[in-house]
Amino acid sequence: MEIDFYEIELLQKQGKSAFETTKILTLTLDSMIKPIYEGLKIPSSALIALGGYGRIELCPRSDIDLMLLVEGKNEETEDLAVKFFRQIWGLNVNIGHSFRTIDECLELFGSDFESWASLLESRFVCGDRNLFEDFKRRIMEKTLSDKNGAFVRWIVNSNRLRHEKYGNTIKLLEPNIKKSAGGLRDVHTLLWILKGTDPDFWTLPGESSACKEMFELMYHKGMINRQKFSSIVEAFEFLLKTRIELHLNGAGDVLDFNIQEKIANSFGYADENAGRKSVEVFMRDYYLRAREIYMLNKFFISEIENSGLKGHKKIKKIDDVFSIRDDKRLILNSEQRKLTPVDVFNALLYRCRDNVDFSDELKQEMIALIDHLDFSNNREVDKIFIDILNCEGYVAETLELMHELGILGKYIPEFGALTCLPQHSVYHYFTVDEHTLRAIKNAQELKRSESSLGEIFRGLRRKDVLYLAILFHDIGKAVKVEEHSKIGAEIARAFLRRINFDAVEDVCFLVKNHLLFEQTAFRRNFNDPETLFSFASNFENAEQLDLLYILTYADLSAVNPSVWTTWKAQLIDELYQLARLVIERNLDIEGIRDFIEEMASQRIRSVIESLSGKISREIVENHFENLIEGDSYSSVFTSEEIENHIRKISEAGEKSVDVIFEIKDGYTEITVITKDAPFVLASICGVLSVNDANIFDAKIFTRRDGIVIDKFRVFDYVSGAELSKEQMKKIENDLNDLFNGKINLDELFVRHRRRWKRKIERTRKDVKIAVEFEDSKDFTIIDVFAPDSLGFLYMVSRKMSELGLNIYFAKISTRVDGIVDSFYVLDLEGRKIEDEKFREKVRSEILSVIYELNNLKLTSE
Repeated sequence: MEIDFYEIELLQKQGKSAFETTKILTLTLDSMIKPIYEGLKIPSSALIALGGYGRIELCPRSDIDLMLLVEGKNEETEDLAVKFFRQIWGLNVNIGHSFRTIDECLELFGSDFESWASLLESRFVCGDRNLFEDFKRRIMEKTLSDKNGAFVRWIVNSNRLRHEKYGNTIKLLEPNIKKSAGGLRDVHTLLWILKGTDPDFWTLPGESSACKEMFELMYHKGMINRQKFSSIVEAFEFLLKTRIELHLNGAGDVLDFNIQEKIANSFGYADENAGRKSVEVFMRDYYLRAREIYMLNKFFISEIENSGLKGHKKIKKIDDVFSIRDDKRLILNSEQRKLTPVDVFNALLYRCRDNVDFSDELKQEMIALIDHLDFSNNREVDKIFIDILNCEGYVAETLELMHELGILGKYIPEFGALTCLPQHSVYHYFTVDEHTLRAIKNAQELKRSESSLGEIFRGLRRKDVLYLAILFHDIGKAVKVEEHSKIGAEIARAFLRRINFDAVEDVCFLVKNHLLFEQTAFRRNFNDPETLFSFASNFENAEQLDLLYILTYADLSAVNPSVWTTWKAQLIDELYQLARLVIERNLDIEGIRDFIEEMASQRIRSVIESLSGKISREIVENHFENLIEGDSYSSVFTSEEIENHIRKISEAGEKSVDVIFEIKDGYTEITVITKDAPFVLASICGVLSVNDANIFDAKIFTRRDGIVIDKFRVFDYVSGAELSKEQMKKIENDLNDLFNGKINLDELFVRHRRRWKRKIERTRKDVKIAVEFEDSKDFTIIDVFAPDSLGFLYMVSRKMSELGLNIYFAKISTRVDGIVDSFYVLDLEGRKIEDEKFREKVRSEILSVIYELNNLKLTSE
């Protein structure tokens, strides 16, 4: 006999509430277990359901927590218990079982609070009712007699640790519906706290969901109002229903990226006219519900944590409305006064200036008032808001509090549209509002940083301009993701004019151009005079550049934990330093060319002088004269590295390839010196690919005598860090074997696949796939957008070689949600690709490679 999950699916499709579904599932399981228990006639015993089964919140395929309670243990009861549990296992359900006396249960208090918490969720299934009632009474007495509050402290601490473990936010891309902040466990935690502190919660009827019955009692006791009761029950039911659907689909408790769309469709969500996908509408509903639960959890946890403050007498009056209690909480001087908009913003200014949180009573007062307050056309409110942004204190924390209380969205309605707005992309780790507030926090933290970014941040003249730009940088995503920078700038302009801000265009410039740094640093050769001039021409002064640099860092570092890497920081800083010099010297494009040529000449002269005592001056000069791109070569390599190149070239003899490795912080530099030949670059890329070396930057130099010196910056595909010694040795051996004709790349890929398994995976809808062309002064630039796949760079560069294209420079940008690779190319005659028919052929051939690669995805075993 097994549970018919098809019946549960029908209940979901028929629109039954999650409470009805879990009750039917619970009673079904009861009916299967009771006959087994009753058939064994275990003396003086009771069968007790624990956990979700005990709360009547059982989800399909969840573990079944069951306790056989006996008055006393002897050989007979122990034998019968073994027989009982063996027969239960035959029901093909996941059983978590225990066999205890009441005294053994009581011994858990203080030694195993996790198990003790499960006892608080006990539900009588069958057996000796008097034994169960005695058990329940003694568990209640033990829990409520905990004068030191050890159990409740454990609950509070466990709640904090769980939130920290699961990201400390409700707004994760892939939340755990049970354990993340705002998840079901936040509600269970409230049940444990209330049973640990209030005897009334031991009298719940036990006829349906224990948590729903808890909310009903909270409402009847005046702990929550009617509106909060309705919204919290709706939120809990939504999460419970989603968990049921997850389990029916064979998933665990993680609402991962791949299952979200399926659940959204099964719940009847549809795409919206504004371009919002059905899955995004569903996830926003999830986040809004999780927010309700999280805030309720946070409020009651805060009440417990701050209960010791009651009765303290240290009160510092700030003004006629507010005081600070015990240097920690902002409180109202009088509960009779109705707060005005100015009062609310003054309170926020005190929070920012003095780093004091609002008391729970003050938070509840503001939440209750928010719908009745009008912040528009209030010049005093506007002034205080700007004062907050210019405060040297805790701007990020204050904005987070404003958002939590609904004030930020009320004051800036356009920002309110971002509340819990998901970004259905694995690149983004958080909802738009959460990402934005984290970006502000990351910028603020620079005030304590010893880095160059920290120095620039501390030197900013207008912090309010920076914070406003970050606040509005993604605000356009509520309208249209593709043009959000432009849309966001217009939204910012309208709001800032509304409040008479004095630097409207500075903020709008930053919002409109907030992607400029990364698009240039990661996709273009910014050492090229034309590119550098084009980038620097966007800025009216160096202060704008400083602000956009900080905004770029804040934005990227708040996307997800893996985005802001050492090598990305280095590329952006290199671009910043060059652009600042151009702006400070007011250089035009000819001035930049002259400057770059002069700097290159100085570097070349310096290298020649430094090596003249070690290598013949004539050999060094000949090396530079031989280089086709000698100017940029001297900026890429140090004099020591150039000396090494010259020695290896002169000593090469019959040697086919030299490989040089240098470990950097978080990545590895690989320089390959060999003779030019068709498919050389593709071959090197192939060897790196099969050794899990992910290329993010490639600089290609060729001498007129056919010697190539190619430099790659790479990181390990799996760990995201620098290569291991074993990887480097293997790369060197493979390159030697390849260029000596001992092995071909097809054989290398066969070896590689032995460590990887094939897994067919549908190409993601939200990853851009395109091949775009752009002309620079000397090259045709081909931008390739594609899903990430092993061997991508090798296959694409090989295809370009087959098409008769020479790659002179490459920028490789691999993100979590896809690849954006840029290649500077010429044809075999050294000309740009200008024929439209040939461009179309190149586009078609590269797209064919992309689609072929993504029909087969390789994933590590």
